[in-house]
Amino acid sequence: MNSSGFCHLHNHTEYSLLDGAARIVDLVDRAVELEMPALAITDHGAMYGAIEFYQQCLERGIKPIIGCELYMAPVSRHENTGGQQSLPHLVLLATDHTGYRNLLKIITDAHLNGFYYKPRADFELLAQYPEGLIATTACLQGGVSQRLLNEDETSARQYLGQLQEIYGHDNVYLELQDHGIPEQRRVNEAIIRMAHDTQTPLVATNDVHYVRQEDARLHDVLLCIQTDSTLDEPNRMRFDTQEFYLKSQQEMEQLFGSTPEAISNSLQIAERCNLELELGKLNLPKLDVPDGYTPESYLQQLCDENVEGRYGQRPTEVLQRLEYELEVIARTGYTGYFLTVADFIREAKGRGILVGPGRGSATGSIVSYLLGITDVDPLKYHLIFERMLNPERVSPPDIDLDFPDDRREDIINYVREKYGADHVAQVITFSRMGPRASIRDVGRVMQIPMDTVSAVLRQMPEGPKGTISDALTDSSELAQMVEADPEIKQFIEFARDVEGLARHVSVHAAAVVISDRPLTDVVPLCKASRGEAITTQYSMDDVTACGLVKMDFLGLKTLTVIGNALEAIAENHGHQIALHDIGLDDPAAYELLCRASTAAVFQLESEGMQSLLKQLQPARFEHIIALVALYRPGPMRHAPEFCAGRHGETIRYLHPSLEPILEETYGVILYQEQVMKIASDVAGFSMPQAEIIMRAMAKKMHDRMAQMKPQFIEGCVSNGVSEEIAEAIYGRMETFSDYGFNKSHSAAYALVAYWTAYLKANYPAEFMAAHLSTVMDSVDDVAKYVMECRRMGLTVRPPSVNFSQSAFSVTNGAVVFGLAAIRNFGKSSAEAIVRERKDGGPYRGLYDFCRRLPAREVSKAALKLLIQAGAFDEFGDRNALLAAHEVAAAAGQKRQEDQDIGQSSLFDSADTAVEETQEQLPNVPPISDEDKLATEKEILGMYITDHPLIRAQERMDGCCTCPIEELSQFPDNETVIVGGMIGETKLHTTSNGSVMMFMTLEGMEQDLEVTLFPKVYNTYKELAIKGDIILVEGQVQRRGRTAAEGDEIVDVKLLAKRLRPLQGARPLSDKRRSEADAARQRQKKIVDTQLHRPTMPQVHIEMDITMATSEALQQLQQVICTYPGSQSVILEFRQNGVCRRVNLGTKYQVNCDPKLVAQARQVSGVIAVWM
Repeated sequence: MNSSGFCHLHNHTEYSLLDGAARIVDLVDRAVELEMPALAITDHGAMYGAIEFYQQCLERGIKPIIGCELYMAPVSRHENTGGQQSLPHLVLLATDHTGYRNLLKIITDAHLNGFYYKPRADFELLAQYPEGLIATTACLQGGVSQRLLNEDETSARQYLGQLQEIYGHDNVYLELQDHGIPEQRRVNEAIIRMAHDTQTPLVATNDVHYVRQEDARLHDVLLCIQTDSTLDEPNRMRFDTQEFYLKSQQEMEQLFGSTPEAISNSLQIAERCNLELELGKLNLPKLDVPDGYTPESYLQQLCDENVEGRYGQRPTEVLQRLEYELEVIARTGYTGYFLTVADFIREAKGRGILVGPGRGSATGSIVSYLLGITDVDPLKYHLIFERMLNPERVSPPDIDLDFPDDRREDIINYVREKYGADHVAQVITFSRMGPRASIRDVGRVMQIPMDTVSAVLRQMPEGPKGTISDALTDSSELAQMVEADPEIKQFIEFARDVEGLARHVSVHAAAVVISDRPLTDVVPLCKASRGEAITTQYSMDDVTACGLVKMDFLGLKTLTVIGNALEAIAENHGHQIALHDIGLDDPAAYELLCRASTAAVFQLESEGMQSLLKQLQPARFEHIIALVALYRPGPMRHAPEFCAGRHGETIRYLHPSLEPILEETYGVILYQEQVMKIASDVAGFSMPQAEIIMRAMAKKMHDRMAQMKPQFIEGCVSNGVSEEIAEAIYGRMETFSDYGFNKSHSAAYALVAYWTAYLKANYPAEFMAAHLSTVMDSVDDVAKYVMECRRMGLTVRPPSVNFSQSAFSVTNGAVVFGLAAIRNFGKSSAEAIVRERKDGGPYRGLYDFCRRLPAREVSKAALKLLIQAGAFDEFGDRNALLAAHEVAAAAGQKRQEDQDIGQSSLFDSADTAVEETQEQLPNVPPISDEDKLATEKEILGMYITDHPLIRAQERMDGCCTCPIEELSQFPDNETVIVGGMIGETKLHTTSNGSVMMFMTLEGMEQDLEVTLFPKVYNTYKELAIKGDIILVEGQVQRRGRTAAEGDEIVDVKLLAKRLRPLQGARPLSDKRRSEADAARQRQKKIVDTQLHRPTMPQVHIEMDITMATSEALQQLQQVICTYPGSQSVILEFRQNGVCRRVNLGTKYQVNCDPKLVAQARQVSGVIAVWM
């Protein structure tokens, strides 16, 4: 250890959520800067950041000390008494691995058994796990300090004595802190006296919550975010001084000069703490291997016995690939991992649970294929094993498992039962402060006007990767705002500083870890959400570092759809369909894909994908694999080239050796596996080396790329490729790094997409009913897919108490509306109705229904919803049913009460017959068609028995430019005429007192938002009557937004110019109709250009900015000017991981020549060049 005489032992990082403002890397860097020999982490009540902290300290050459500041229950952790303000604090530090393991157990128990406001320990728990720990008495909130504050020194000494009894006298330290708080100084005097009287050692600490003193204001902002308060609130939670930072030894000595031993004891404690964690050591669950087998021989046996089942015979190619994979798996120590996963899959299939065909790189393994883990043949589709497990770059294999979303928990429970609940946990994930949330939160805390906050948000880049720093670099408007106003500058700085900090915890959507020992020997546990799921306190990377292999159990809604559809097909058609028996050449499925009728088809239903489907016209399964990979922002620029090759245009290859590799993608490098094959087949790399260079390119690891490039060029030349062509191939591979996709993943998801296309094409009613059943919680989605059913020619029957199931179902080829899909109608009520009908036969009427179902299962309000939705239509008019429903409900309740107290008799059936003759529905005026449909729209979210526009449709077609649902086919600002029925309207008063209107115009399949500005509203407000059918002439307003998967979604609204009643309107003239057709064509060209624009090649030259001297830039200019042309040159200056791009403009456009690339790479400071 260094000779410095002090180190900090009481430090809170960002993992003291919304209380610590110190990022671990910054805290460690500052400790190194202050020449501290060691540093502790003592976050509040949890160990979330322990592994990250440990690794950062080792990397920077400083000793890590793992600890935690516990919350102590006032009496017992099993008693939910006292509030969170009354919880004393206690710091524990691990001296060795035993202490670390005991700390894991204490923290876990506090979370799982002692949680009340906070995770709480007590003396009983501490006494169970005392070894290897040092206790310090914490801050002013510590148990000793709190008693001294209350002038109860006797109780304080008793508290100290309890700690010493548990940990031993030499392992308990009285903690001194001085943050300039008067109460603290008064307590310190008493602590020093107590230390002298009891011979207890002192230790000086600072209650570090931020790194530097100037961060105090930032920490105050963070506290306001935590407590939902603003900076100027007088009575909010705040720290009393600005002294809670990582102080130097000199600053600490100035504070505690009278007790030098408290300073030196910090170093004494650090010298006693010598925890060494065995990170990276595998920790696989124990296996049940039959007698006479080793894990390796058993895995081989399982694979061997399935070869003929998968391939029909035992081809040499299969056996060679299998032998190689098994050898690599055994050598890298992952045999048990494959056996464990195979066990889950066997169990799932044995329980009749669908399993997805694979996900990610696992699909490239023949072992996975033979074990039934995946269902895509890696040999047939040229998938590569090393993409999953590389013997030269050993990292845990990643097998992600898809299950129906309603059966995922069944498999996780099986894992708990098999391996023990204490050996299995889900994995925590940290929600972090995103850039937009940071801006909103800090704006609220600082009370920045909403207009200003909104103006800043408008400058933020879209998508998950944009940061506030990016916006400051890219937006001149934002930079000007910051420059012009000091308050906005401070606002943006605070937002940037909190951006990325951990905010709260939740459960990872898929990850599960299994251990060969109780997990609390390896990681701390907690409940990361309000549910019962137990999770690790360490995140994904940290549990991997601890040697736990995580497995992803994903719930895929599409598998639920497929499973339900297969059940319905078996019931309705009398035959079982096995997914693996479905041929991948079904004509109906490809015909459906070619016409892009892909609503509800997995991965293929977006508007952009439908456009690509129409252009590509897929004819074989490989085309679907390519579609899944191609339809993303990067590779979409190659869509025209891909489609052209598909339809017979000449494909040009840089070298003939590339043709067998790129032939399937028509010359486009689309998959990561293709980069690996180029490195292997053209440059002579081994496949493990090829995976390393592919990964380096994909992750832009420039140092690794620079190391491997000469080997690549030399290998190409050795195989007969000229150096110039080799440089060009390498450049093309570098370009791939922006968009390359994992073919194994694409193939697996393409198979799921094909299955859904097959089912929709061949069993449309069963497939659509199954799909509708998975979207019942969204009225909008139900309406959308009901319309799709009608487009397909399917009949959709309204809900019925005698024919509907809880979910959507199929009867005689028609889709029947599910009872649980009725708005505000509970699933449990729907299931009760179906269950009683199954047990007691069809319902004979409203009164019979009420007699058989108690009010606790179907309430009076639920009964009314059923009537309004049409579920009793077979028994009479809805108005009459509504008029009788309260009487019927009361009679039913009376009958239920009589039965409950035993007043039923042998004459019940006779009584019922008499009652039925007296239960005539009242004679009231029947419900009007208008009211009937309006109620349906309200209750079901759509019109189901009829549509108010049907009788007006022919006239509207003649008078309108297009139906509402085709409005997205028109350009922005195009003037159109649409027709529909006026739905909801909302008046709004503008800032100058004028009145405008927002109106919903309902079409046959879709609604449209129409805006009437004050002048238009005042002119036409007499026509804006709810329920009337009108024509609206106006301007199209297109607003694009990007979905999480990169798909462009266009929201279309209408800015009204004129309203007209449909009655008496003149048909559209031939001229207007021609203009409309022309407008559609213009928009189609715009979409095609945006979606499939063949990007002009660009030359990207990346330089290290520290080496970009005037001589180097002049030399580069000479090279560029030697090859004039029409392609842009982009200079990318890189420093410390930050990249700034400069387009050199038209003056320096070039011809993309391989010689240019080769010469530019020779310029000093140039890191990489690619086209």
